Amino acid sequence: MKLSYLFECHLNDGTLIQQTPEDVSVLDPTRSAYYDVVQRKADVEVFGIFNDDHTYAVDLRDGHFEIDGVPFNVLSGDPVLAVDQKLELVYFRRHIQTMVLGAVEMIEEAPTEFFIGWKTTIKTPNKEGEDGEEEEVITRTISIK
Repeated sequence: MKLSYLFECHLNDGTLIQQTPEDVSVLDPTRSAYYDVVQRKADVEVFGIFNDDHTYAVDLRDGHFEIDGVPFNVLSGDPVLAVDQKLELVYFRRHIQTMVLGAVEMIEEAPTEFFIGWKTTIKTPNKEGEDGEEEEVITRTISIK
C-alpha cells in the first residue's frame, strides 16, 4: 500500500526520524519506520506528516497544531494545562475496506485517514469533596484524509 503521507519526527536532542516510502525501521529492518519513533517516544518534540501538497504537525512542547505552517490549538473547555505539562504523541492510521461476503475481490477502498495529536493526564481535586485527587486523560487529535 502506497502511503499518501510520510512522517517526520523531531526529538529533543536534535535527532530527526524520517519515514521513507519503503517504511522500514533503521533500528530493526523487520519493522516499520514508526518503530524508531516508539523507541524514543518520550523524547518527541514535534511530529508531522507531509506529502507534496500539505504538511500537518503537532508540537508536543505546548500542544499546538500546524497545517502548512499555520499554527492553531484544539481546545474545548479543557482545564488550563501547566506550562511543563508532559504531552504524549498520538499517531495512527485508519484504513477501511468494504467487501461483500463471498466476493472474490474487494468492492471499494476508502482513502487512509491519518490521525496526529497528543494526550496527557491531569490531576484535579476530587469533585466529591473527599481527600485526594482524580485523574483525567485529555486527548486532542486532528484527522487527515
